[in-house]
Amino acid sequence: MLELVVLLAAQGAAAAAPRPAPPRAGLSWAEADALDVKLEAIDKRQKNGRTARAETVEISESELNSYVNLKLKIPEGVTDVALHLDRERVAATALVDLDKVQAKPASSSWNPMSLLGGRVPVSLRGKLVAQDDGFASIEFEEVKLGALPLPPTALEQLVVAATKSRENPEGLDVLAPFRLPYSMKRVRLQPGRAFLEF
Repeated sequence: MLELVVLLAAQGAAAAAPRPAPPRAGLSWAEADALDVKLEAIDKRQKNGRTARAETVEISESELNSYVNLKLKIPEGVTDVALHLDRERVAATALVDLDKVQAKPASSSWNPMSLLGGRVPVSLRGKLVAQDDGFASIEFEEVKLGALPLPPTALEQLVVAATKSRENPEGLDVLAPFRLPYSMKRVRLQPGRAFLEF
C-alpha cells in the first residue's frame, strides 16, 4: 500500500509542469497566482451578471509586479517591467528593445530618437486621475528613454508603435482616458497597494 501511495505521488509530481525561475528577485509565482485568482473571481462574477456592490479588492505591488512579469502577455522586446505604487501615483521602468518593438516613430533623421536602438531603459512617472464613472487617465509627470527626457507625446508615439497588432491596428493611446475593466467604479493607489472599488 505504501508503495502505491509513493508511486501515485511521484506520478502527480511528474504531471505538474515545473515553472521556470522568476527572471529577477522579488517576483513570485505564488503572488502572480494570487492576483490571477482575484481577477478570475471578479471576471466570473461579472460574466454571471453579479456585479459587486460596495466591494473593494486590494492588490499588492508585489502581486502586480509578479503577475505582469510572469503571466501577462507584454509586447515582445519589453522586459524587466517594474511598477511602483504610491499615493495616487504610479512609476514604471522597463527595458525596451527598440529594434524588436519597432517603436521608433517614423520621422526626420534629424530627430535624436532616430539614433537610438537596441535595449534601452525606459522610465515614467505619473498621476492616476480616477473618476467615479469608471474611467481613469494618467497625467505623465516624467518620461525618460535612457537618459533622454521625453515629452508625453513622444511616449504616446512609442507605445502606439509598440502595441499595434491585427486585433488593435491603432495601438494603445496612453494619453487618452480609459475605461476601467470589470465594471470598476474607480482605482485608488496608496504606497505599495492598489484598491479596486466596485
